[in-house]
Amino acid sequence: MRRIAVVVMALVALATTSIGLGVGVAPASAHALLTGTDPQGGAALSAPPARVTLSFSESVRVAGDSIRVLDRAGNRVDLGHAQGGAKASQAMVALRSGLPSGTYVASWRVVSADSHPVSGAFAFGVGGPPDAGAARAEGSTSGSAAVGFLFGVARFAGYIGVGVLLGGCLFLLLLWPAGLRAAASGRLLATAWGLAVAASVVQLLLQGPYTSGRGLGALADWSRLSATLDERFGHLLLIRLLALLLAAPLLRQAARMGRPDLWRRGELAALGLAVAVSLAAIGHGGAGDLVGLSVASLTVHVLAMSVWLGGLAVIVILLRTASAAEIGAVLPRWSRLAIGAVVAIVLSGLVQSWREIGSFAAIVDTSYGRLVLYKVWFVLGMLGVAALARQWVRRNYGSARAHLAAAADADAGLGTGQGDGAAVRADGLPGAAALAGLRRGVVAELALAAVVLGLTASLVNMVPARSSYAPPFHGSAFAGPMTVKVRIAPTRIGPESIDVYAIAATGKPQRLAAAQAQLSLPAKNLGPFTVPLDLAETGHARSDDLQAPLSGSWQLRLSLRLNDFDEYTTTLVYRVR
Repeated sequence: MRRIAVVVMALVALATTSIGLGVGVAPASAHALLTGTDPQGGAALSAPPARVTLSFSESVRVAGDSIRVLDRAGNRVDLGHAQGGAKASQAMVALRSGLPSGTYVASWRVVSADSHPVSGAFAFGVGGPPDAGAARAEGSTSGSAAVGFLFGVARFAGYIGVGVLLGGCLFLLLLWPAGLRAAASGRLLATAWGLAVAASVVQLLLQGPYTSGRGLGALADWSRLSATLDERFGHLLLIRLLALLLAAPLLRQAARMGRPDLWRRGELAALGLAVAVSLAAIGHGGAGDLVGLSVASLTVHVLAMSVWLGGLAVIVILLRTASAAEIGAVLPRWSRLAIGAVVAIVLSGLVQSWREIGSFAAIVDTSYGRLVLYKVWFVLGMLGVAALARQWVRRNYGSARAHLAAAADADAGLGTGQGDGAAVRADGLPGAAALAGLRRGVVAELALAAVVLGLTASLVNMVPARSSYAPPFHGSAFAGPMTVKVRIAPTRIGPESIDVYAIAATGKPQRLAAAQAQLSLPAKNLGPFTVPLDLAETGHARSDDLQAPLSGSWQLRLSLRLNDFDEYTTTLVYRVR
C-alpha cells in the first residue's frame, strides 16, 4: 500500500509539472491575433491621428482601459474609454487633439473570443519616424504570476473533478449499482463534486484579474467579476455550477437508497450533459469556425474521457471492497464499455486536431502541435496499460464464468474473496495476489490520465496551430563571393526569427565580422527598419527582433561585413500573411 501511495504521489507530481506550461504560459498565448493597426506600427505621420484602431483575427472584448497611448515621457495622450470598432474584431480609442511631433507608443490588452487575454504594443511617430527602440516595443503579457498559477491549477482541478464525477456516476449506475451504497464510492463522488464546484468558483473569481493582468488584489474589484458574469465565459461557468448544485441532492439520495429510478437517472444524465457541454464550449472549442461541430466533438471527448477516468477511479474501490463474484460480473462489462470510450476519444480527438492544427507541418513546427504529440504519447501509454488490463480480465474471468454462479452461492462462506493470497482460488477466480497486480495497473493508468489532463490544461492556454502556424521562409542569394541562405519563421504578422548562413566559395562557412538586416514594405512605404544580427557561430548570424506589423511582400536587405574593407549586400523578398 505504501509503495502504491509513493507511486501515485510521484506521478501526480509529474502531472502537476506537466501543467506548468499551461500555468506559466503568458496570457497573451491565446487565439486572437493582431492583424493590423491604424496608424501602422513604425509609421511616420505628417499629422497626428484622431484615434488608434486595432484589428484582430477574431472578435474581442474591449474594456475601458484596454488601450493606452503614451508619449515618450510616459504621459497618456488618449481620452480613455476604449471601445469596440466598426467590427466585433476591432478595438479603438480616441486621442487628444493637437499632439506635438514625437514618438508615441500604443499598448493594448483585450480578451479574445476563447476567453484568454492578448496584449502587446507598437509605436508610431508624428512629424517623423518613431525612435528605433520604441518601434520594437512589446507590451507586457505576463500578467500576475500568482493569478496565472492559481487559474491553471483551478482549470486542471476542474478537469479531474468533472471527469471523475461524470464517469464515476455512469459506472455506478450502469455497471455496479450495488456500489452506490458503498461508503468509499460516496466519498469519491462527494470529493469529485466538491472539486468541480470549487474549481468553477475559483475560475469565476479569477477570470477578471487574469484577463486584465491584475494581481490577487483585484478579487475585491466587483467590476471585474461583473464583467465576467456578463460574458460567455461567466455564463457557461454559472450553467456548470447550477447543474452541479441540482445534481447534489440526487447523488445524496442515490448514496442512501441505491440505484435511483428511471426518471432520476434521466435527470442526472441531463445535468451531466450540461456540465460536459459547459466544459467543451469554454476555450478554443467555442471560438473560430465550425463552432457547433467543435463543441459537439469536444462534448463527446469530455464524456468519453470521463467514462475512462471515472471508471478507473471506481474500479480501485471495486477491487478493494467487492466480492469476487461482483468483480467477475463487472470487469468484463467495463472492458467492453472502455473500448467504446476509447473509440470515441480517438474519433473526437481527430476532429478537434484537424480543426485546431490544420496541417501535418504545423504538428512539428508549432508549440501547440508538439504538445498535442506529447498528449497523444501519454494517451498511447494509457491504451497500452488498458490493453494489458483487458487481456488480464479475459484471461482470468473468461475461463471462470462457469464458476461465478457457484462463487455467488458460496460467497457467504468465502467472505470477500480477498483474503486468499494465492494468485488463483480453488473456484478458478483470481485471488488477492492477482487482483493486487490489477490494482497497480489501474493506479498507473490513473496517473497517466492525470498527465493527459495536465497537458490538456496547457493546450487550452495556447494559440491553436491553425492560427499560429505560418510556413517558414527559406531563400538563398549571392552576396559577392558568398552564398547566403536565409530562414525566417514564422512568416506571420508579429515577432519573427531570422537565421542567416554565409557560405564561402570553398563551400565552408564564411567568418563574418558583423551583420545586419533592414526590413521594409515598399507597397505601404513602410521602413526600412534596421535589425542588428548576432553572430552565433562561424558563418551564422541570427536575431529574434524582427517585426512584421503588416501582411504583404517584405523586402529584406542583408549587409554582411567580412573585415574592415569588405562588405557585401544582398536583397530577398518574402511574404508575410
